[in-house]
Amino acid sequence: MPMPPSILLLLPALALSAVVFLAPFLWLASTSFRTQAEGSLLLADGFSIHNYARLLADPFFLEVLLRTLAYSIVTTAISLVVALPVARFIVTRAGRLKGILLALMLVPLVSGALLPSLGMLHLMGPLGVVNGAARLLGLPTVKLLGTPAGILIGLVQSFLPLMVLPLVNTLARLPGDLEQAAASLGASAAATWRRVILPLATPGIVAGSVLVFCATFTSFVTPQVLGQGHIATFGTVAYQQAGQVLDWPFASALAMVALAMIGLLQAAIVIGSRLSRRQEARQ
Repeated sequence: MPMPPSILLLLPALALSAVVFLAPFLWLASTSFRTQAEGSLLLADGFSIHNYARLLADPFFLEVLLRTLAYSIVTTAISLVVALPVARFIVTRAGRLKGILLALMLVPLVSGALLPSLGMLHLMGPLGVVNGAARLLGLPTVKLLGTPAGILIGLVQSFLPLMVLPLVNTLARLPGDLEQAAASLGASAAATWRRVILPLATPGIVAGSVLVFCATFTSFVTPQVLGQGHIATFGTVAYQQAGQVLDWPFASALAMVALAMIGLLQAAIVIGSRLSRRQEARQ
């Protein structure tokens, strides 16, 4: 039986995905269950859960995991609070500047993680703009580099577009006179946001939150540059294990745990969305 033309057209893309994504992923998963003999970089024979047991038994790695989760949650929350009014402004007030503002929002994404982080490094450094302005105003300087606050500022700056863009897409579908209609019925601006705009913007909020959380949880460059090597996150520890300690099996286990966390988050969101739709259908 001849293969349909549509399947034939998909074969190159499927083969490319298998080579550049599936094969490395399977190798990563396999390596996470391998070990290295002491004093050797070669993988030992056999499979074991030694790396995962080590990760769970060592308080340092659990602390790093919890810290990375906390950074991801806080970054997502701050990005949401900042992105909502920004997205609403772009949709309703930007006018002809909408395209320019959206292009500016894309700059941190298309320039990679290193350039924005280096920019923030000069902005928040001891001789940077923040502390320079503080000196001019006679205020005490602030230490941001190497602190959780500095890392969070950099993460929000890097991944804010991932929250803004889905919100712009969702809010653009809402009627333009929604706020006026709510105001004509006596709703205040806060009540309009809480009871009208936010519920209708839920799909964009969920999509943006997932993107920001996943990007933050797996981020390496921004915590490494702005943390100045003083604060370990899951990404920096995985890089150290792979690039400096050369413990590739343990680094693979760290990567698999990160993927598992992201997978669990997405599964929880899908299940929650389905349960919510079923509840709405029953009502």
